[in-house]
Amino acid sequence: MPKVRQSRGQVLIITAFAMIVLLAIAAIVVDLGFSWMLHRKEQNAADPGSLAAAKWINPTVDQAKMEAEACFYAKENGFFAGDANCAAALASGDLDVNSPPSSALSGEWRGFKGYVEVIITSTHPSFFGQIFGRPVASVRTAAVAANTPGNANSASLTALGHDCTNANNDNGVSTVSGGGTVHIFPARAGITSGGYVQVNASCGNTDDLCANGSGTNALKISGQLVADAPLPAPFVNTVGGCSYQGTGLPQPRCQTTSPSCLDEGAIPLGDPLSLLPEPWPFLNLTAPACPRISGPINVNGPSDTNPCTLKGGNNGTCPLVGAIYTCTMQPGVYYAGWDVQSNVKVVLKPGMYVFAGFGIKLSNNSSMETVSDVAADGITPIEARITIFSTDYTAGCLANKQNFCEGDVNITAQGALNLKATDETSCLLVSPTICTWRGILIWQDATVVRTPGNVTITGTSDLILSGTIYAAESHVKISGGNGSTGCTGTPKACLAIQIISESWDINGNATVDMPYDPDELFQLVQRGLVH
Repeated sequence: MPKVRQSRGQVLIITAFAMIVLLAIAAIVVDLGFSWMLHRKEQNAADPGSLAAAKWINPTVDQAKMEAEACFYAKENGFFAGDANCAAALASGDLDVNSPPSSALSGEWRGFKGYVEVIITSTHPSFFGQIFGRPVASVRTAAVAANTPGNANSASLTALGHDCTNANNDNGVSTVSGGGTVHIFPARAGITSGGYVQVNASCGNTDDLCANGSGTNALKISGQLVADAPLPAPFVNTVGGCSYQGTGLPQPRCQTTSPSCLDEGAIPLGDPLSLLPEPWPFLNLTAPACPRISGPINVNGPSDTNPCTLKGGNNGTCPLVGAIYTCTMQPGVYYAGWDVQSNVKVVLKPGMYVFAGFGIKLSNNSSMETVSDVAADGITPIEARITIFSTDYTAGCLANKQNFCEGDVNITAQGALNLKATDETSCLLVSPTICTWRGILIWQDATVVRTPGNVTITGTSDLILSGTIYAAESHVKISGGNGSTGCTGTPKACLAIQIISESWDINGNATVDMPYDPDELFQLVQRGLVH
């Protein structure tokens, strides 16, 4: 009998404990339910509020009108009753309206010009929270709307990486090196904004003074980074610090009326092209014939794991044109990429080139350029413009066929290097299906099986590039030749480009010109609710 009484006592204790647990679960469920309903109500106010506020961010930001629009829709949905013009809510932060967005709630749109965020914060009674001394629960909801006619964040150089742990420039730390001048300026009259520099890396002191020193900083400059009016300051935005090595004025410097064109401790930017769909394998592109030194001739497909080997000389496959071995390549998909070995000029016809594995290796005694073509009518000229998409052939890479994994895009040209991105006119004449990606010169895919490859472009003679280089998880290095004179003179280093990458290094011992021309870049046109 005593054992029975003891068992009954244990059942009572267990039952009491289970009831407490069940009541706690019920309280949590009730709290979460209230929070979810309040979040939905806040979203119903923030979404139209941000859409209405977006009317007042282009061409200039009108903060008062943005706040009035957000306040109207907040009140329409039952928030801030009795608060005239939402003055108290705006002061307390319960209603927050920012252009560009500055909150982490805005995701990849944080810091983007042409976008506005509306954030609403409110509370509801808490049942479970009262046990821990929190009688109310707070819910915060954001919406982001865009009103931009087409840009990719108005920057010439954007480094997306946050990590500074590796000093070899592959984790966010970006550099302007070589002792020369990187000169960013408007390409033509009428361009009054753009050409900015953004570095997301967070290391270094943020005192808005680009100090002379060799410590780890988000941006390191050993040459000069120069911006000309009318590009407005701040010109260089770094989340972390900036440092320079050398003598003279602190770098970067700019010729504006502002006392400084450097903003350290800036808002980090998201990836402006993160939602852009990849062109392949969704596009139905051909696999053009590929010459080879040995093995099957003119084979290019997923069954052939060898890169297209382009070589001049006795055993080469590139014919002699005049005094130069020349390979003229057609747009399409190249499985296992290109290996350009020696003494070859690679000529690209207009269109989109997909490298499904391996990437591009161009040796320093070869060159690459584009060549104009004619449309199907045999009459209409097509300007020599291209788009390069470097990715992997996923099935082959997963099967451990190394040449089907994404490799580097490494173009080191002994001769002239002249590459321009596809524009609207050329893509329509070549293939309208590729027009979605017009303005992109090189895209190094970040969504691959193994570590994404890097992009290195070196011109020892003329280096002329235009378009957007997009490599969100890669390091991009662009080097002009010794004695380069920018866009004029010989040799040229004229980069009408935009780089969006994890980190970058712009290198030149002389002048590297970067004329900012939005017409040459990828245009991300967005209007309406984006987040």
